[in-house]
Amino acid sequence: MARPEYQLRELTVGQRDEWDRFAAAHPLGDFAQAWDWGELKADGEWRAHRLGLYQDDALVAGAQVLVRDLPWGAGRLAYASRGPLVDLTTTDAAPQRAALFDELEHWCRARGALCLKVDPCVTGEAEVYLRRCGVIPAPVDDPDFGGTQPKYVMRLDLSPGLDDVFANFKADVRNRVRKAGRRGVTVRRGESEADWRAWYALLQETATRQQFRVRAYSYFDGLRRHLTGACEAWLLLAEREARLVGGILCVRFGPTVWYLYGAMNDEGRNHYSGYVLQWDAMQRTVEAGGTVYDFRGVGPFDQPDGPHYGLNRFKSGFSPAEVEWVGEWDLVLSPLRYRLFNWAMAQRSRRGRRGR
Repeated sequence: MARPEYQLRELTVGQRDEWDRFAAAHPLGDFAQAWDWGELKADGEWRAHRLGLYQDDALVAGAQVLVRDLPWGAGRLAYASRGPLVDLTTTDAAPQRAALFDELEHWCRARGALCLKVDPCVTGEAEVYLRRCGVIPAPVDDPDFGGTQPKYVMRLDLSPGLDDVFANFKADVRNRVRKAGRRGVTVRRGESEADWRAWYALLQETATRQQFRVRAYSYFDGLRRHLTGACEAWLLLAEREARLVGGILCVRFGPTVWYLYGAMNDEGRNHYSGYVLQWDAMQRTVEAGGTVYDFRGVGPFDQPDGPHYGLNRFKSGFSPAEVEWVGEWDLVLSPLRYRLFNWAMAQRSRRGRRGR
């Protein structure tokens, strides 16, 4: 249980703004901890809970915890996606960390969770503090990706100003951004449902060409409907001679914009639409008061010839910083059910790989 000076409270819908202000301003803040992201996930099998640690009525730490029922009678899974939001980098914060993890453990146990899964936006130096909170590294199916959320990301600091940011792009990237403009590629914000459906058709075309799976349209329609406030979805569409040739989907929350999905046809590729779309998103980030553009998942940085080589090469052309997050960790609450659940998930994953 928490020390007397701390109290864990579940925030109500009337405290949505309080939660979003806290999460957006937190050094570890991520769109996956935004209130509206929880509402999006609640459209499916998850239930979203915003749990705040208060000290003298001040919200000082917390986590948006998603909870879902598991198959096979295994109980429930609790997941603080890109959380928790607590100082995981200094010794001085040990009492606050201990209070938060103690209270989260108690809360999750009371709801029959076999574990609490966390994957905060911290690097490997935080591992020692995570272990002291009682968590262990989670088994992951794809170590090159890192787990539910990407472990390897690229982040671009926009605070020096757009002129300096553009000048720091690799020469071929700067040239392609300029060529796209000369060849008549323009970018606009997609606003209507028709825009989203047209982009989704392009995403399906891209997925077929590059052989990756894409979510159902209902997922993206949920993004369109839910992410309209403090956490906002941006659909940016590239057009040439009034034809849709490419588009990217980004999410803005606090000082950061994240690039989530991209789609492009052959005309868009031939006229460098992907480059001007990224540059346009960066400009919009600064106009919205943001300072960080996050390219999200890439392959491991020490595998230059790995399967994600093309993705790494494209994103690295904009000269972002390479960041390796600490990955996925579990606070185990029921050791037997936890082992059985991970065994069942591993069996299902092996069957899926054999079926490909």
